[in-house]
Amino acid sequence: MAIADPGVPLAHYRKHSAAVNLTCLDCMQHRVFELGAIIRRLSARGVGGEQTGVRAVAGFVRQPCTRCVGMRFESRPDFPQRPKND
Repeated sequence: MAIADPGVPLAHYRKHSAAVNLTCLDCMQHRVFELGAIIRRLSARGVGGEQTGVRAVAGFVRQPCTRCVGMRFESRPDFPQRPKND
């Protein structure tokens, strides 16, 4: 199933040192995955790569949620924390 708006390509987030946040829409548990690991896995499976949109990543999840066994996910960029200015 193709998502209507796949989002910004994963390659773009490299310059921001971002990761990918994957959230289960059934129980809201979320996990953060390293961007390079996501790109390598998509490429290895032959289903995408660095030009895959960040929102489209959720559609490639094969494993159910570890908390609720749900299969509905949302993916978005996860940016590193900025240090607070004191």
